[in-house]
Amino acid sequence: MNKYIKTLKNNIVNSFMQNFVLVIASVLLAVILWFVISITIYPTTPKTITNIPLEIDITGTSAEDNGLSVISSDVKTVNVTIKGNRSSIGNFSADDLRASAIIENVNSPGEQELAIDIILNDSSIEYEVENVTPSKVNVMFDKLDTKEVELSVEAPNLTAANDLYMDSADFKCTPGTVEITGPSTQLATIEKAAVLVNNTQELEAAYTFHSSEIVLYDKNGTKIDMSKMTMDANDFTIEIPVYMQKELGLTYDLKYAPSTFDNDSLKLDMSVDKIKLASPNTELEKINEWSIGSIPLYDIDWDYNKTFDIEIPSNYKDLSSISSVTVKLDTDGLAKKTVTVNDISILNAPSDYNCEVNSYGLTFDIIGPEEDIEEITEKDIIVSVDLLKYKIQSNSFSADATISFPNYKKVWAVGLQKVSISATAANSTDTE
Repeated sequence: MNKYIKTLKNNIVNSFMQNFVLVIASVLLAVILWFVISITIYPTTPKTITNIPLEIDITGTSAEDNGLSVISSDVKTVNVTIKGNRSSIGNFSADDLRASAIIENVNSPGEQELAIDIILNDSSIEYEVENVTPSKVNVMFDKLDTKEVELSVEAPNLTAANDLYMDSADFKCTPGTVEITGPSTQLATIEKAAVLVNNTQELEAAYTFHSSEIVLYDKNGTKIDMSKMTMDANDFTIEIPVYMQKELGLTYDLKYAPSTFDNDSLKLDMSVDKIKLASPNTELEKINEWSIGSIPLYDIDWDYNKTFDIEIPSNYKDLSSISSVTVKLDTDGLAKKTVTVNDISILNAPSDYNCEVNSYGLTFDIIGPEEDIEEITEKDIIVSVDLLKYKIQSNSFSADATISFPNYKKVWAVGLQKVSISATAANSTDTE
């Protein structure tokens, strides 16, 4: 029984193996027959090739003749279906074809829609282009130009520590200009160029940063796309000054007042009495007042009203934006009257000259407290001429008079008074 079963099993296996070989042989024969029939009956076939790089060459075209360049395009690769001899194109890849934009009648800047041409690298093979996807490309043409622009600095995240001051207008960039090459229409829209410092930092002293990032803006403050532009520099040094700031009282220097005059009694009103300054160093720590200049006491008349320019050193900054101050005499409690003094003294006359006053009295106005002006008389006024500073060169000359009020320390004379002096050589008198 076992022998019978074993024999039956062997017969079945042998039969299966014979049939399997027959099936394989039939399949191979069918493939061969299909290939022969396809070549014989269908010698041409379509084939789709993908990702063929698109070429845009303006050499020898109207675009080149008009000085235009390709700025951008919206197609980088194309897919092509070609039809040709099965044996010739069956193994084609993207390397066997070229896709190029057809450039015709491109004479001015702007976007142009161009057709796409497909060419086989092997010109001996016959083919037919059935489909190109996409079939057209939008190309932006423009003239490339170069423009030099000044650079400002943007550092939005930098701040100054307490009691210190920082002004973006003082930020310095080196180099201060940059040459930008790109489409002329884009270059024409550049209104401002800035080097960007992205650091977030609180500064307690001057600091130097480095940056390579530039931002361009048009007249509306909108950022300009720089992807089609190049620059002649990409490393910039930015210096950030930090200032000390302080509020100072405004003052003046009273000149040519007699030694007996009480300067504090003079009441001059200023339109502004304080100013806020910033300094790049610590000099402001040493001062509490800022002088507007000198005021001669004799210039102060009843209607005195004078404007002084406030002079600030170039390395300082006026944070108050005050360029001038007006000074007026406060006449409250004051009075004015005209006096004449006949007794005029000559001081420090040279020994080799005899000097005399030619004037027959000196008339001038005086101002002071009402009670002083009411009671003052000629005998309370001393008028003298100091010849120490004069070199006598003629027989007659004018000299400045000094007027003082020894017993009235709040009174002053108005105007620069001059006295006529006659001078005679001492030896000429002795000879006579």
